[in-house]
Amino acid sequence: MNRAALEAANADLSERGRKGRIGFFVFMALLMQLAFAVSYIGALHAPQRPHRMPVGVVAPLQVVRQLQKTSDQAGPLFTLQPVASPDAAESAIKHRTVLGAYLPAAVGTTDQLLVTTAVGPSAPQALTVAFGQAARAQQHTLRVKDVLPPHRGDDEGLVPFYLVIAWTVGGYLASTLVGLMGGMNSATPRLALERIGMLAVYSVLGGIGGTLIVHTILGFLGGGWWTQALIGMLVVFSVSVFANGLQTFLGLIGTGVVIGLFVILGNPSAAGPWPRNMVPAFWRVIGPWLPNFQGTNAVRGVAYFHSQGLSTAIWVFVIYAAIGVMLSVAGAGRDNAILRMSEH
Repeated sequence: MNRAALEAANADLSERGRKGRIGFFVFMALLMQLAFAVSYIGALHAPQRPHRMPVGVVAPLQVVRQLQKTSDQAGPLFTLQPVASPDAAESAIKHRTVLGAYLPAAVGTTDQLLVTTAVGPSAPQALTVAFGQAARAQQHTLRVKDVLPPHRGDDEGLVPFYLVIAWTVGGYLASTLVGLMGGMNSATPRLALERIGMLAVYSVLGGIGGTLIVHTILGFLGGGWWTQALIGMLVVFSVSVFANGLQTFLGLIGTGVVIGLFVILGNPSAAGPWPRNMVPAFWRVIGPWLPNFQGTNAVRGVAYFHSQGLSTAIWVFVIYAAIGVMLSVAGAGRDNAILRMSEH
């Protein structure tokens, strides 16, 4: 075979390889699109019936047990907990020990239901329906009191959810853009650490910027300003560094894995539109293992619930960041077939 024929054959093989890679990534995009539809529609098409939603009851223990027995006839909807007094019930709601509290009338015919609309309207509506029936069964009326309303602009309880989405998208987008411009795989461990340092600076700016917009400019959230900003920094850093670690070994396929984990699975399981107790079982189970849920839970906790959930969230962020750092450094300068396929 002469040189020209050999070059033509190599060019033909190269073109076939290029088309094969393009076809593979288009097919992966189709799978992600279908997975996106399944996950979002499956999880967010409507709030589910409550599943073991914690509710306080200001009544003697035997009354609470009877109410629990009656409630369980309709399914595992609520977990009823005896509470000593109305003040203790309000405190439990404000510390997120329970999502509501039922106060059956000891005297008279007016029962009371304490709720918080800071978590959105779905949980108070479900509680009102359920305990309205309980009151009517005793020929009582039900008076509903909102003990912890949302901030201005957060009537649906969605501001923490969307803020965390912005931080999450910013995190994996920054890592992907850096990888596309500088190569998915750092040449040396030192360069990998430099890239992580750059992502850390980006995370600080992203956390502060998001808090400045939502907390200060729009005034949609309260709570500790710097605590909210710290949550944002940790969300962005954990997602961006974890994405960088996967991209170090898998290239653009790593980006796809990150989108699948944090977007396709993470956002629907973040308990944004309604509480975790009203999310379908699959997403309810995986949610606490992902930064999306922990970020939303922590932002909401700082804004409304005396920072409940913050310590658990920090641990989750640290674990994702640590995994990302280890993968980024361990994979620096290494080559593999998957990485070559995604970059050439």
